[in-house]
Parts: sequence; structure tokens; C-alpha cells
Amino acid sequence: MKSILVSLLPTTENFGIKYIHSFLLKNGHHSSIVFLPRHTESACAALVDFIDRQRPDFVGCGFMSYEAPFARRIGTAVKKRFPEIPLVVGGIHPTINPEECLDYADYVSLGESEEVMLEMAEHFDRGQSFYSIQNLAYKKDGTVVRNPLRPLIDDLDRFPFPEHLPEHAYVYSGDTIQPMNRALFRQFTRYDGKAYNIISSRGCPFSCAYCCNSFLSKLYGSKKLRKRSPQNFLAEMRKVVEQFPDMMLMNIHDDCFLAQSVEWHREFARDYKKWINLPFIVRSTPLHLTEEKIVVLKEAGLGWVTMGLQSGSEQTNRDVFYRKVSNDTFLEATRLCHKHGISGYYDVILDNPFENDDNVIETIDVLKKVPKPFQLQLFSLTFYKGTDIYDMYKEKFGSDSDPDIQNYFRYSRSYLNKLVRITPLISEGMVDYFLAKRSRPLIRCGFNVLYAFLSIVVEPLSFFLLMLKSFGNSLTMTLRIAWPTFKTKIRERLTVFGSEAS
Repeated sequence: MKSILVSLLPTTENFGIKYIHSFLLKNGHHSSIVFLPRHTESACAALVDFIDRQRPDFVGCGFMSYEAPFARRIGTAVKKRFPEIPLVVGGIHPTINPEECLDYADYVSLGESEEVMLEMAEHFDRGQSFYSIQNLAYKKDGTVVRNPLRPLIDDLDRFPFPEHLPEHAYVYSGDTIQPMNRALFRQFTRYDGKAYNIISSRGCPFSCAYCCNSFLSKLYGSKKLRKRSPQNFLAEMRKVVEQFPDMMLMNIHDDCFLAQSVEWHREFARDYKKWINLPFIVRSTPLHLTEEKIVVLKEAGLGWVTMGLQSGSEQTNRDVFYRKVSNDTFLEATRLCHKHGISGYYDVILDNPFENDDNVIETIDVLKKVPKPFQLQLFSLTFYKGTDIYDMYKEKFGSDSDPDIQNYFRYSRSYLNKLVRITPLISEGMVDYFLAKRSRPLIRCGFNVLYAFLSIVVEPLSFFLLMLKSFGNSLTMTLRIAWPTFKTKIRERLTVFGSEAS
């Protein structure tokens, strides 16, 4: 069986596609990955031409909701040109919206897809129909059929590692789809490929109202956190640092890495220091961040912690986001990071129609108390179908209203949102002043000038200093990663512009 798997992310860092690709190869099937980092008509045409040359037995595409419009475009084009080639789509958006996706795709893979795709390959080789395969949705006689779900995969160690630079990988570049060589890999991978993205677990102990995990926990009837063994996790890291000796950072993408037990972390930390010995980044919730775990991980090389405040309004967190974390718990977690010399990167959700200005000011008041330096990652609240907050939106604003799925990094530049952004960069007294005087036109004018200076000059400098801190104050290592980081940020802005301009 010969397949083509298509990734629509703006980079090559697509966990789902890479895991499926490696799993198919391990089981004796031919698989190619095509990365389409720009969502243009020429990219769509290039994909159709590539499929025409390769003539696969089926095409798979995984995507998220903000990529869904382009997925529809390429799916429609592929089926128009190749009606005989089965097209299967997967990922969180098709899992939540299979009926929508079956307007242009032949099959939807619901939930975890490694075993689904392998079984499809085996059925194809035997000349069997796909209709009996668990987790598949399809149309039969105009009616959508959803097959039963197979259980969640517990033994994550059984999967082959997703390669940093996969074999049989291609990328859309220069209006054509080209084989992925090292130069193109560096160009389309964040930080020139010097930071490796990896996960040690699947699932999340939380089911926040805005997150796809709230849908998946309902779909599977479980919030079970499934984890790899420390030995398997470290074996993947050892392999990638052997292949890429210039690797500088491990970026651990678990929804909550600190949800692992202290014993798991101790075993990981001991061997990580011995075999890898690079700074690493983790994600956590404030509830799971304890001093015992921080001490263990700091000794191994922990440099950054990404953690969510989301809102300084405890009422919003509790009743809207379903996050039962107090402001005091969040602040204590930030103090632990500061105490142990760990750089903090804290999430805040803006543009929330369930909040008013007073709630945003509550967020600012909490951020004033966070020990400096730190940085914020700001998101615009996005309402994905299937999540609890989508249902809240429909109930509040009427069943006929349907919120757009926008780029969640594109938050509105309101006065208070801007003040949220620069709160880490100015004194508490300045924050209070700009809050008290925000109704005065002259003050707002001066504020906007200051905001431009801080966001263009001071914020990047602050980020550089946090990077320096995370690399143990090694200026040499920080400078080596600073330039790839700068290029990544510029490229991401240009990629978004290019996609929209098309």
C-alpha cells in the first residue's frame, strides 16, 4: 500500500502525521509526507500535480479547525481530479465535525488514528472494504455512518518514534513540492530545527471548556492520562541528538508534563542529565507545579515553564473555563519558578465575550503580582464546535449565531488588551496610572506610543534575557538560538500574511 499524508501546519512539526507515517513504515507500507506550510491556490495545484505523479493508493490529511477552509479546498480539488483515490481526513476538526468533512472526503478517522490508518492499509492490500474499520465515519446511501471507537491506546511505548526529519518527506516551496532536504528542513522547521518537539503522554487531567480535551473526554468517556516510560521517552531524545548534534533545546509538549509522578520525574531527570544534558521546556497547570518536582527537573536542565492563568477573574475561570485554580495558586506557582531561576511563559485568553472590562482589569491586577521577568502568551478566545464553551456561546448569543474560527493568536488591540501585554514590562505604578487615566485622550495617545516602543524594542530584549536565564546565563548558547528564534518569528508572520493574501 502506498499513501500520501498531508500536513497543513505552517511548520514541519506535526505530531499526528509523523506518528502515523512512522507507524505505517514500521509495518511495511510505503508512506510519504507532504508539508503545505502556505495555504494558497498554487499550493493546492502543486499537491494535485504531486498526487498525479505519485499515484498513491490513498491520501490522508490531518488538520485543526483554523485549517479547515483550506482542507476543504484541497479535498475538493483532489476528489475532482482523482475520484478513484480514497481520501481520509483526521485530526481534531474532522473528529468534531465529521459530517462537514464528509462533504468532500470519503472517510473521517475519529480520535487516535495510527491503528485506523494501518488497518486501512492492510484492508487495501487484501482488497477488502474499509466499512468495518473502527473509528471510521463515512457516508453510505447518503447517510453518515459512525463506526464504534476502539479503546484509547495505553501502551504508547509500542509506537516508533516520529522522526524530526522524516524519510519520504516533501515540502511546498517555490510553487512546487520538493523532496525535503536538510536546507529545506531548516527553512520550514521552527528555530532551524535546533529545538525538538516531543511528548511523553497523551491526554490531560483537565477538561477546560475551550479546549479540545473537553470534547475528547466526552467522546471517549475518559480523562485518562496515558504516559510513556521514561526509558522510551529518553530513547527518542537520544536518537535525535545523535542525528542532529547541533540540537540545543528539548520542547516537551505534553498538555501537563508535571502531571507525571515524582518518581517518574526522578527517573527521567537522572538519565536526562547523563544522556541529553540540554535545557528543556515543559507545560504545566499551577495545580501540578510543586517545589519537589521543580527542584528535580531544574537539576536536570529545566529552563522554561509554560503555564496558564487564562483569566484573573476567578469567576471566569471557574464558571466559564471550568478551571478550578485560584489566583493564589497561580501566583504561588510563578513564585516557585522565579525562586528556582526558571523562565516563565504564562498564557492569558483575551477577547472573551463572557467578560467585561472589570474582568480584564482583574487579570491585569494578578499579572502585576507575578515576579518579573516573565513573558505572556496571549490568545484570542476561539469557539470550537464540540467544546463546552461553544455551547455556552450558542446559548448566550442565540442558536443562529456561529462564531468564526479565526487565528487564535490574533487578539484585538484594545486599550486594555495592550495593557495586559505590557504589564510584565512596566512597573506596578505605571500599570495603575494607565488604568486610572485610560479615559483621557492625551494619555491614550502617549500610551500607544509607549506600547509601540515596548512591544517592538523592550519585549524582544526581555525575551532574550529570559532565554539567557534558561541557558544558565551562557551568552554563547543564547546567541546561537537567538537568531533562529528571530527568523522563526518573522517567517511565521510572513506565512500568515501570505496565506491570507492569496
